[in-house]
Amino acid sequence: MATPARAFEDWTVLVTGVGGPTGRAAATWLSWRDVRVVGTDVRLVPSPSWEARRVPAVGDPAYLYALLALVDAERPTLLLPTTSEELPVVVRLHDALRELGCALVMGAPSGVDVAADKLLTAEVLSWARIPVPRSLSSPSSPEELVAALGLPLLSKPRVGRGGRGVRVFHEAAELAVTPPGELLWQEFIPGEEFDVNLFIGPDGELSASVVLRKVALRDGETGNALGVERVDRPAVRDIAVRAARALRLAGPVDVDVRLRRDGSPAILEINARLGANSLSATEVLEALEGAWRAGRRG
Repeated sequence: MATPARAFEDWTVLVTGVGGPTGRAAATWLSWRDVRVVGTDVRLVPSPSWEARRVPAVGDPAYLYALLALVDAERPTLLLPTTSEELPVVVRLHDALRELGCALVMGAPSGVDVAADKLLTAEVLSWARIPVPRSLSSPSSPEELVAALGLPLLSKPRVGRGGRGVRVFHEAAELAVTPPGELLWQEFIPGEEFDVNLFIGPDGELSASVVLRKVALRDGETGNALGVERVDRPAVRDIAVRAARALRLAGPVDVDVRLRRDGSPAILEINARLGANSLSATEVLEALEGAWRAGRRG
């Protein structure tokens, strides 16, 4: 006897942040499959590819309740968060989502918390003997910064995404006026930059990996990639996998890697989510879909 077809609603995915590049890429790809996509953002983002819903900003106390209410109303079987700010909140909804019949493919909350904080990322990976830029969080003076990190150096917000707020300093005199906010200071690594897209199973097994070379950056020396190309760089892939496993991350993981002058790779940051260039790394999306569909059939 043939197995009855599942109802279309069994294959609903709720994708957050569809107004951003990662959410838009994920929702677009899923819409090409036999999937109903519900896309959320702080404003309505209409599209033929998804059903648009509005939610409060992540910093709003109502965000958590609005998201769970939306899951209860739309009954997705997978929640796919795509904005960095929400990840430490969403990862703690695993049990509540499971009670609503919705899966969440992410790693341990402790690792997600580390990945969300660029200073903690640098410290934890350094302790794990995984190369990262030399870093300093609370310099006493510009002289201390230059002595510790050399020139050029950069500052970045401890919490942020997409290269927002990153500033490169080439001369010591530029440090007389420093950016506001809680910053991480790091040496500037000048070599090629790569976006490594991974899918890691719950036991740490690598299900998919794609290395993308960033052919241009939005802000010249930093920022989002304006273009990418697939490349075969085993050393870059391997350091990204080591970093993701060190943080006990699972599911889709996006890792930025740069090469030093001697060609050795270092981790710039880790995102415990899909990357903005996932349409150039569809193996990761396919691995995500496969894990989700297998879980639904189980």
